[in-house]
Amino acid sequence: MLILKDPGLRKLEKFIASNPLENATILHWTGSMWGIGCRLSSPETIAHIKELKQRPDKDGFIALIPDISVLEQDKIPTALLPLMHQYWPGNLTLVFNYEDSTLAQIAKGNKVALRVPSDPALRALIYLMGEPLISTSVNVSGMMAENNYERIMRNYASWFDFALLPSSRELKRPSEPSTIVEYISSAESGSNDKIKCLREGSIPFYEIKQVFQLPVVMFVCTANICRSPMAENLFRKMIRENNLALATDSCGLRSGGQMISLNALQLLLEKGIIDAQQHISKQFTPQLISSSWLILTMEEGQRDLLRNIYPNNARRIWTLNEFVGEQGDIDDPFGSNPESYKKTFEIIEDRLQRLTEKLKNNELRM
Repeated sequence: MLILKDPGLRKLEKFIASNPLENATILHWTGSMWGIGCRLSSPETIAHIKELKQRPDKDGFIALIPDISVLEQDKIPTALLPLMHQYWPGNLTLVFNYEDSTLAQIAKGNKVALRVPSDPALRALIYLMGEPLISTSVNVSGMMAENNYERIMRNYASWFDFALLPSSRELKRPSEPSTIVEYISSAESGSNDKIKCLREGSIPFYEIKQVFQLPVVMFVCTANICRSPMAENLFRKMIRENNLALATDSCGLRSGGQMISLNALQLLLEKGIIDAQQHISKQFTPQLISSSWLILTMEEGQRDLLRNIYPNNARRIWTLNEFVGEQGDIDDPFGSNPESYKKTFEIIEDRLQRLTEKLKNNELRM
C-alpha cells in the first residue's frame, strides 16, 4: 500500500502525475470519518469495493467533490443552495435529483448523494484527480463503521492500494458521521419543497431544517451593543418589507449581557423598530457561527479573527462593506456623540439596502 501523510499541494501534484490512482482503492479521512473509495470513472473498482464490503447493491455510496463549483449550477435545486453554502465543506451529505450520466452508477433513480469533505488534503486530491471520489464506510456490511486507524491497518489493510492520511493530530480525532438529508421537491411531494433526515450525524437535523426554511444572516461587531444590533434590527425590517425568506441575528466578540446603547436604540426607535428595546448582547459561539448562513462583520479584524477560528466557515464570513463592494471598516461610534452614531447608522442602512437588492436579484456569490 502506498501511503501519503499530510502532504502539501506540490507533493500531491507530483504524486498524482506519476500515480493517477485509476483503479486504486483509496483509504481517506474526510475530516470526520474514515472511508474507502475510488475514482468515479472506475466501475470495476466500485464493484470490487462492493465485494469487499459484501454488499450487492449501490446504496450508501457518496460522491465527494472538492467544491460546489464543479457542479452544473442550473442542475442544483435553488432551495438547496443555502445549505450547500453554509455546510460545505463539512459534514452534511445531500441527496437530490442531479441528472448526470457519469454519476448514474451510484444513483438511486436520479438521486445522488454528494458532499464536500472538510479535510483540505482530500479536497485537493479530488481536485487533482479531476473527478469525484466515490466514498463509503470502512466495514463489512451490517457491521459498525471502523473509526480507528490502527484497527483499520490491522483488520482491513489488504483492502487498500493507497492511503491519504491526515496529520498526527487529526489521526487522534474522534469520528463523527455526516448527517444525510434528502431533498424532496414540490413535484415529488405534491406540496412544498421538503427535506428528510436519512441519518442524523454531527449536525443536528433541526438546525439544518431551520436553515432550509429561513437562512440566518448574522451581524458581528465588538460588543454587540451598537453596530451589529443596529444592523440586525434594520435588516429584519428590510427583509419583512421585501418578503425575503431570511432570518437575522447579531453577536459580538466580547462577553454579553448588556443592553443596546441608548444612542443606537434611539435611532432604531425613530425608524419605528421598537423590538430593539429587548436586545441583550451576546458573544459569538461555535453554534451561532455554524447555524448562520452568512456572517457579516463591521471590521476586517473581526472578519479575520472569525475566519482564523473557524477556517471551514471562512467562505461565509465577510465584512458588511466588502460584501456590497466597499472597502474598510464601519467605525464603532461607542462613547461618541449622537452625530457619530447617526453617521454610522446611515452607512449601515446604505449597505443593508444594497445587500437587500443583491438578495432580491439573486446576485449573491459566496
